Amino acid sequence: MISRNIISEYRDLLKKLGDAIMGIHDEYKVPQQSRQKREMSSLLNSQRRSFWMQKKYAVLPVVVSGLIALVAACSSSSSQPQAPPPPTVNVSAPLEEPVTQYDEFTGRFRAVERVEVRARVNGYLEEIKFTDGQMVQEGDVLFIIDQRPYVIALEQSRAELENTKTRLELSKKELQRAKDLRSTGAVSQELIDRRNQEYLSAQAAIRSAQAAVHSAELNLEFTKVKAPVSGRISENFVSVGNLVSGGLSSATLLTRIVSFDPIYLTFEVSENKLISYLRNDSFRGSVSATADDRYTIMAKLLGEEGFAHKGKLDFIDNELDQSTGTLLVRAVFPNSSLLLTPGMFARAKFSATGRHRELLIPDRAIGSDQANRYVLVVDDSSRVSRKFVETGALHNNMRIIEAGLNKTDRVIINGLAKVRPGDKVLVNQDEIALAAEDKQR
Repeated sequence: MISRNIISEYRDLLKKLGDAIMGIHDEYKVPQQSRQKREMSSLLNSQRRSFWMQKKYAVLPVVVSGLIALVAACSSSSSQPQAPPPPTVNVSAPLEEPVTQYDEFTGRFRAVERVEVRARVNGYLEEIKFTDGQMVQEGDVLFIIDQRPYVIALEQSRAELENTKTRLELSKKELQRAKDLRSTGAVSQELIDRRNQEYLSAQAAIRSAQAAVHSAELNLEFTKVKAPVSGRISENFVSVGNLVSGGLSSATLLTRIVSFDPIYLTFEVSENKLISYLRNDSFRGSVSATADDRYTIMAKLLGEEGFAHKGKLDFIDNELDQSTGTLLVRAVFPNSSLLLTPGMFARAKFSATGRHRELLIPDRAIGSDQANRYVLVVDDSSRVSRKFVETGALHNNMRIIEAGLNKTDRVIINGLAKVRPGDKVLVNQDEIALAAEDKQR
């Protein structure tokens, strides 16, 4: 409204100025007297008119500029902007609670016992006594090899044993007679020595025949191939009617058995982790005899949300693998449900430090500056400052702060994007609600 009035006044002023200039111009007009005077007067008036018109157009921009400056000044004075109020942020002290911090590794389940079932005697495979993939118990008969040749061999060895027993009895009697005749001088000492030698040979033959009988019995027993361990059996690699070979070097592989309950989980620990564990005395000599919670291993399979399987650390290797710089670690898990299968991948976690108190803040309250992580805190003068922190794992959807933060710091947990270090803010005291809910559960 003020601007319109000023513009109107300036228009009137310009009009009056133009009229004044033209009035001055008219005052210099000379009445017509003579033609010569009229010509001179016309020339003079023309020059004067040109002079005042130049003055008019020279003054006009100055007036217009003044008008614009005045309007801008009036507009600036009437709508002066005010400074915005400081942003409001929610702050909270870090939550402190007991935490068991875990390290996670990728491992693979492995059978405690894994046996390749091979033939121990030669012969034709006569019968298969199992179904592929079934669970078998130690001592179950799996295969039967043709027994007839080994039954005959056993009968022969037993007959040979009886024959040697007869010879032993005869040599014993002849030795006794020779000793009786020696007392009368009817036989020489040489004959007695010979009879004694025959008796000793008969005794040795008895032992040899007995060993042959035992060997034949053993071979006959080996024609029944039995399960050496309990577990799940694989398929049969040789079908009925095939000739299988025994022996130590060329024995035919018939099938394979792996145990399921219990089951091993093996994983590898890096050299850096190992050094930190040794400094914390986390890896002590014999871990199989301790019930310390630090040696409880939790595992989860692919697709599982939580670590539902619980086992115990039972073996730590005695040296690092030089090619990988890692140390082999093994845990044993009960597996009565037979869910855990040898060869499965799993994520394993265990705590090498035990339970201790840690500072927790929401993950959204943490910013990143290239490789550094930081939080924004508010001091007593309501000024924002930055603190670089070292972060740990997530615990109940909260981030563990390992270093760089005090439990009395007021951390900005909401409105992080609205402020910068050095800004002054309005503080709304809050609590870390998410962590509190998890703690109550």
